[in-house]
Amino acid sequence: MATFDIPGDDDALRSALEDVNLPTLLMVLTQFAGDDRWLSDRYKPDPIMVPEGELFPDDTGNYSDEVAVEIRDAALGLIRTLRDEGAELPQAPSKERMQQMMEFSTAESVDADFCSMLLEETRFVDRDESWKKLLRQVSEEKRRDFQVIVVGAGMSGICTGIKLKEAGISFTILEKNDAVGGTWYENTYPDCGVDTPNHFYSYSFERNPNWSGYFSKRDELHSYFEHCVDKYGLRENISLSSEVRKMRLLSATGRWEVTVADGNGDESTLSANAVVSAVGQLNRPVVPEFPGLDEFEGEAFHSARWRHDVSLAGKRVGVIGTGCSAVQLVPKTADVASHLTVFQRTPHWIAPNKDYYRPVEPGLLWALNHLPLYAEWHRARMIFSFMDRNWGAVPADPDWEQPETAMNQANNDLREGLVSYISEQLGDKQALMDVCVPDFPVFGKRLIVDNNWYQAMARDDVSLTDSSIVRFTSTGIETADGTSHEFDAVIFATGFNTNRFLWPMEVVGTSGTSLDARWGNYPQAYKGILVPDYPNMFCLYGPNTNIVHGGSIIYNTECQVNYVMQCLSLMLSRDSSTLEIPQAAADEYNEEVQSISETLAWGHPGVQSWYKNSEGKVVNNSPFSNLEYWARTHDVEPNRYLMQ
Repeated sequence: MATFDIPGDDDALRSALEDVNLPTLLMVLTQFAGDDRWLSDRYKPDPIMVPEGELFPDDTGNYSDEVAVEIRDAALGLIRTLRDEGAELPQAPSKERMQQMMEFSTAESVDADFCSMLLEETRFVDRDESWKKLLRQVSEEKRRDFQVIVVGAGMSGICTGIKLKEAGISFTILEKNDAVGGTWYENTYPDCGVDTPNHFYSYSFERNPNWSGYFSKRDELHSYFEHCVDKYGLRENISLSSEVRKMRLLSATGRWEVTVADGNGDESTLSANAVVSAVGQLNRPVVPEFPGLDEFEGEAFHSARWRHDVSLAGKRVGVIGTGCSAVQLVPKTADVASHLTVFQRTPHWIAPNKDYYRPVEPGLLWALNHLPLYAEWHRARMIFSFMDRNWGAVPADPDWEQPETAMNQANNDLREGLVSYISEQLGDKQALMDVCVPDFPVFGKRLIVDNNWYQAMARDDVSLTDSSIVRFTSTGIETADGTSHEFDAVIFATGFNTNRFLWPMEVVGTSGTSLDARWGNYPQAYKGILVPDYPNMFCLYGPNTNIVHGGSIIYNTECQVNYVMQCLSLMLSRDSSTLEIPQAAADEYNEEVQSISETLAWGHPGVQSWYKNSEGKVVNNSPFSNLEYWARTHDVEPNRYLMQ
C-alpha cells in the first residue's frame, strides 16, 4: 500500500480541480479504476479543435456543467482516498490500453506506434532498457575504464551526462562557457524564451511540475538545466571554461586525443574511448561583414551577446533581422527606445498564441505536483497536441495547383488563416501587408509564435524596411533606397553559423582528414549521429536533425542519446574498441534524406534559409516526422556497423 503526500482540505482540493484539464483527469480516474466505466459516451470529450485564427488547440473537452461536476466529484473522492487511506499505484497501461485511452481522450484515431512512443515519453515504460540490457553483460570495472568525453554542457550534453552516470560509464563534459545551460545561458536578450510548451520542453525522466508559465522565459529555463545538473550529480564531471580546440583519432589505439584550452588559453590534452559532440547548431553568432561597420560610433552587438551595460532607453535603435530572436526582442525593445527600425531581408510566418504569456493556474500546479499519474497523462496529451499534428501541411501534393505559395490544401488553409491574422493585427497599417506576408509556404521556415510583433510593427515609433543595407556610416546605416538611418545602437539578430557543424573545432578522423574539409558546405551524418571515417564519434543535434513543424528538440535529443547509449553499450558488451558506420550505409541514408527533403516545405525552391547550403540542399532539418525519427533511432543495428 502506497501513501501519498496530498496537501489541502476538501475545499482546497475542489478549488484545485477547477483548474485541471477534464479529459486528462478522466485518464487518471480510468487508470486507477482499472476498468472502462469512465470510457463511455457520457464522458467522451469533443475532438481537440484549433479555433479559427489560432495555431494552438483547445483540448478542454467542452463538457456540460453537469458532466464536469460529476468528473470533478469523482476525482475528489479518489483524492480523498489516496490522502486518507493510501492505495496501490495501478500498473502501467499496455500499448493496446494506451491506444484505447488516448483515442477516447482525444476523440481521434491514434497510431499504435505513437502509443508505444508515448509509453516511453511518460516513463510508463523505461526506454533505457534498450541499453541497460546490454550493459548487464559488462562488469562495473570495465564500464569505469571506458572513457567518454562530451563536448558541451547545454541541453544535449547534460542529457548525455545523466545517462552516462546512470550507466556507470566514466565521462567528462567540457564546456567552453563558465556555466552550464548552453543557449539558455548565452542568450539573455529581452523576452528570450521558449516557443515550445514548457511541459513538453523538458526531459521525459525529469519533468518539471513547477513551470510558472506555459511558455517560460530564459531565466526559468536556465534554472531548470542547473537543477538537472545538481540533481543528477554532474558537477564533478563538468569542466567549465574548457574549449575543445581539436579532436584527433589515434588509429593505433582507436582512442580520441582531445586538445582543450582553459580560460587563459593554456592547452592540455585528454584521451577518451569515445567522444560525443553536444555543441548544438545555434551557438556561434554571425555578424555579416557590412561595409563601414568599424566606422559606426554607436553601440553594436549581437542578440546572443546582449550588452546589459548598454541602456537603450530613449535611444534610436536598429535591429537587423526578423527571425525568432528578433521577433522576441523587438516588442520589449520598442517599449523603451525613442524609435526602433527593423531591417528585414525576408518576412517570416508568425502565428497567434493566446497562451504565450499565460501563467500556469494554481490548480494545475497542484495536480502536477500531487495527483498521481496526472503529470504522465498531461504530458501524453500535450505531445499528441503539439508534436506532429501539423505534419500533414508539410509534404508537397503533386496535384496542388498553387505550388509557389503552398504545399497542399492544409498548408494553404494555414496560410489563409495567418494572412487574415496579420491583417487584423496591423490594424490601420495595412500598407505593411506587402512586407509582412511571406511569399513562401508555411513551414518553409520556422513558424514563430507571436508575442505582439505585428502590434509593434504598427506602432508610430517603429519602422520596418526591406530595403537592403548598403553600408554602415559613423552615425548609422545607408540602405539601397537611398535612406540614411541614424542610430545610437544597432542589434544584430542575424543568426548563427549553422552549416559548419562542430566548427571551429578541428576534428580529424582515421584518414587524417579534418571533418570541416570533408563536409565542406554539405554536412552529412547517418541518422544525424554517425560519420564514416570518424569511429566512436557521435553527434547530437547533427546534420538533418533540426525540427520545424512542431515538437520539442529535447524529445529529439533523447532519441539521439538513447541511440548513442546503445552504441556505447554494444561496444562494451562486445569488447570492441571501435564502432563506425560504413560509407555505403551513410550514403544510402543521406540520399533518402535529400530525396524526401525536396518534397517538404523547407525544401521548397522558393525558400532561402539557414536550413539549406549554398547548393540548395537541406542540411539542417530532419525530413521525418517526430514519430518516424523516434522509430529510426529506437534500436541499434549491430550488423550495420564496422566494429573491431
